[in-house]
Amino acid sequence: MKTLAAAALLVALSGTHADEKEIGHLIPPGYEPEEARDEQGLWLEFEEIETAINKSALLVRDPALNNYVNKVVCRVAVAYCDDFRVYLIRNPNFNASITATGMIQVWTGLIIRVSSTDEIAAVIAHEIAHYTRLHSLEGFRALKRKMSTGAFFDVALGAMTGIYGIGQASAALSYLSFSRKQETEADLLGARLLFLADYDPHASYRVWQTIVEEEQAAAVKGKEPGIFAKTHPDSDDRVSYLKSWVEAGYGSPDAEYVADPELIDVLNKSYMFLLEDQIDTNRFGRTKQILERHSEMGVEPSLVRYFYGEMFRQRAEPGDRELAMAAYRHSIEGGNAPPEAYKNLGYLHLKNDEVESARENFREYLTLDPSASDRAMIEYYLEE
Repeated sequence: MKTLAAAALLVALSGTHADEKEIGHLIPPGYEPEEARDEQGLWLEFEEIETAINKSALLVRDPALNNYVNKVVCRVAVAYCDDFRVYLIRNPNFNASITATGMIQVWTGLIIRVSSTDEIAAVIAHEIAHYTRLHSLEGFRALKRKMSTGAFFDVALGAMTGIYGIGQASAALSYLSFSRKQETEADLLGARLLFLADYDPHASYRVWQTIVEEEQAAAVKGKEPGIFAKTHPDSDDRVSYLKSWVEAGYGSPDAEYVADPELIDVLNKSYMFLLEDQIDTNRFGRTKQILERHSEMGVEPSLVRYFYGEMFRQRAEPGDRELAMAAYRHSIEGGNAPPEAYKNLGYLHLKNDEVESARENFREYLTLDPSASDRAMIEYYLEE
């Protein structure tokens, strides 16, 4: 068991500027609370929260997706790898967080917004820096002082999964907001961890720039900001200083975009549930940005086109039915359309009183997915 007293054994990671303060880990690998009673209490409460997350319907249990994220965590964490347990949470918003006990939560909305594994690593490195700099512990201590045990449990669980009860959201977001100094420390140490793990340190600001652009587009249209904007109010300045710091220390970034086959493979295999959750947010401007990015990245075109169809169909503005039908047809023409493309195209034909075209698509749907859960309903339409 190692405590804060053992931190002197660590070699601090230095910044890349001579005038930068050294920013390194403050706790060693294997750290556990030994002396501070409040830490021991927090550890016990987080054991209960971790049990609840393990039982949650929001927990993504897909082995391939979990292995992918866990591999990124261990590559960045190095000696700290065994200190972390990673939980992939089914939430379409962009977020990741870490507790004082080493629980890392990664929301699926992060995975659909990045352009490379390096950018996922950037977010992970940032969170690990919060952990080893003791920011997470300080935040939870402050939250615990304000709340009873039951309220702390509810708010902490809500902060990790994004599911809040009445009156909990503001408290959870208050916890999630670190000070500007803490965010700067986590940004700079995180970029250094990326470099040491042989990831692109320029991903440390690129990932934030993507989210800034999404939030700015939403703000122009008067839309509700995402959780990132609520917890990181100085996003523009943050991207600017981090970009300057990284370029000064590690040189200019590569100008040419290189596709990330590993991320694209992960997205292709999990695309249906990842994008279904995003579509269900009814934030169609954000969804369009994501689909455009995926098209540029090289995600399976038939899948991307299918979700263009879903976006138009559910938005249901004038002209969207025709756009949706065209997108479904484009998906089918690509040769790798999901069976649902035929089903939903059939429904739209039915709304247009194009009965034979509807039947043709419904039959193809059942051929491709004979055990479909809605088979009885589709057969009813075929009979009618």
